[in-house]
Amino acid sequence: MTISSIMPPLKRVICLGFMAMVLCSILVLGWGSAATANNVAGRVVQSRAEQEFDRVAGSGTANQIKGRATQDLGRVQQQIDKTTSQNQGVAKQIQGKVQQDIGRTQSAFEDATDAVEDSTDGVVDSVKNFFGQ
Repeated sequence: MTISSIMPPLKRVICLGFMAMVLCSILVLGWGSAATANNVAGRVVQSRAEQEFDRVAGSGTANQIKGRATQDLGRVQQQIDKTTSQNQGVAKQIQGKVQQDIGRTQSAFEDATDAVEDSTDGVVDSVKNFFGQ
């Protein structure tokens, strides 16, 4: 194998890697970041990178990569939402348990207060009966 026979495939791999890096950085920075999509130069660079990537890797490859990245980001967001929702559910359960315990404590305190009042009324009645009143 000679260097001249290795160079074309190597150039293609390097070009594909560079284009993939550009597309992924665009996805990471967001579709509407000021550095890319909000100015003309950014849109031109993005468009040319996509065209070159499609030329080297095959038509529609850039859109396939964008679609896959968007799909993966959606899955990640779904997992984040699911985890957040589960955490909120656990928090609600804890709140409910605390509220229940507060209610039980209030009920027990009221029962104890009633018992004290009843016993003090009994003591007062006993004292009155003792002195004949």
